[in-house]
Amino acid sequence: MFKKFIQNQKEVFTILTSKSGIIILIAVLLFFLLNALKVTLFNYYIIPTQTADAFKNKFIMSFVVVFLSYVLVLSFKSRFMFILAYLIQIVYILVNFSYYLYYHSYLNVMQFISLFSEGFEAAKNSSAPLSFKMLIAFIDVPAFLFIAFNYIKVRELRKKLLLYRIVAVLVTIAVIVQVQITYYNNKNFITTLMSDKFKGESPIVQWYGTVANSLVNVWIKSSENQFIKQFVYGSQMIKDDNSLENPNFVLIQVEAMDSIIVNTKYKNQYIMPYLNSLANKNIYYPYVMSYHKGGGTSDSEFSIINSIEPLDEFPSIKLSNYKYNNSMLKKLKDGYYTNVAFHGNTDVFFNRDSAFPKMGFHEFYDIDKMGLKQKGWGAPDKDLFKFASETIKKLEEPYLAYVITMTSHTPFSNVNRYFSKSIYDDIEIQLIKNYFNSMSYVDQCIKNFVEEIRNDDTYILIYGDHAPNLYSNLYWQGSFKEDDKHFEFVPLIIITPDNKKFKNEREAASFLDIAPTVLNNSGISFKLKTDGRDLIDPNSESKDIPFKGSKYDRSYLVEKIKKR
Repeated sequence: MFKKFIQNQKEVFTILTSKSGIIILIAVLLFFLLNALKVTLFNYYIIPTQTADAFKNKFIMSFVVVFLSYVLVLSFKSRFMFILAYLIQIVYILVNFSYYLYYHSYLNVMQFISLFSEGFEAAKNSSAPLSFKMLIAFIDVPAFLFIAFNYIKVRELRKKLLLYRIVAVLVTIAVIVQVQITYYNNKNFITTLMSDKFKGESPIVQWYGTVANSLVNVWIKSSENQFIKQFVYGSQMIKDDNSLENPNFVLIQVEAMDSIIVNTKYKNQYIMPYLNSLANKNIYYPYVMSYHKGGGTSDSEFSIINSIEPLDEFPSIKLSNYKYNNSMLKKLKDGYYTNVAFHGNTDVFFNRDSAFPKMGFHEFYDIDKMGLKQKGWGAPDKDLFKFASETIKKLEEPYLAYVITMTSHTPFSNVNRYFSKSIYDDIEIQLIKNYFNSMSYVDQCIKNFVEEIRNDDTYILIYGDHAPNLYSNLYWQGSFKEDDKHFEFVPLIIITPDNKKFKNEREAASFLDIAPTVLNNSGISFKLKTDGRDLIDPNSESKDIPFKGSKYDRSYLVEKIKKR
């Protein structure tokens, strides 16, 4: 036994004193270091507390996890598992980074599975957010390629280093144990963070990473009913009397229209002159807090129609067992309203084909049902509004029509196929140029549509769904970050039959306000659980706005967004 050990050490010494052996060993160690650095930077860039200590702690834990993982992967005879593991890691980093850049929250396993088709469609249409920071996913590519091409030699060295591997594995396990003891003493142990998860996910991501955060979500939310139990309903709003006057409602939800764009000028011209004019002649709320969370854009419809905050960690619209008992559409339906929806995308996107009927829509017209053609991603807003206008004129009154636009979806390049405004030609930042051009097009489409359908019996509500994820000297979107929470704001313009006019820039509104606003002015009796208020009545009770476990004063939110 001892002789065999001595012989093994001689072989190790021979390999390590040879040029090829040293190169292989350096390449493997370099791969471990660079891979650990990649994982560290990925997790570091997406946590709110970016300190030297946070980086050090992340690197230590990343290195031991990377070391143990690849020691296991390199035990396979075929290089296939090594290549597969590496590619999965790159895809994981890119997908999670892109998701975080857009939603400012963390993607977990259940979200990834439920949003796979939407994510694939967005990527196919170049709508996934990109950043130079995402290049960290490739910093270890040279070392990876060297190991992949020299895999047999790497495995031979691995076999010879059995004793050293065992010692290294034991040391890394000891490091993990010591780190966890430190975490426990500092109240950062995983069980403590899980019990405090209502405070947000960033502490788990900071101390354990995104994979651990996903596993925690799977553990805590093992069934759909667990998600449904998370919904928090507001106080009961009751209206007992019915009116013989039941006006119509048209809701126009504009893709990526944030609070700032309505009043933005370029070369002394408004980007959206028509909406700017409407804002000055009607009811105008410049700052409406958007819920842009686990369900992406679909959270707009979910929170607006149901007057509840959507889930952080799962697309609420994809809950197959949810009954939508708080839906304003169901209340309107009971009051003999006809509810219809229009969207320039396919009905299966975000499960709308299933969810919309459950919410209370009588009819949902997607791109196929409208007989419209794809131009880029989805139907052009001009075609969408034309079909909606023709259909609305034939509806039996009273009705609610919900129109969801598509053209101005990031990266805002759809409109370039059929519309261009030369005033923006000299803008060097392509995304900003595309955005201004898209919103100019949407503004014209809305103008034509509103002038077609406006009458003395119809309320028209025009609002954005979420911010466009744009930050530059030329255009900085309406959002701010506080702690680990990202707040986004969109505008709301309400055209009333009696042409009521006022501007409220002292208090923020929220998507939860739209359902009580519609119901309170519909003339029907209803009961609604809500944290919202009637935005048409300036004297209605002003309630704090709920967001991710806290409630925020409306005036405070306006102060924060103005100082962004």
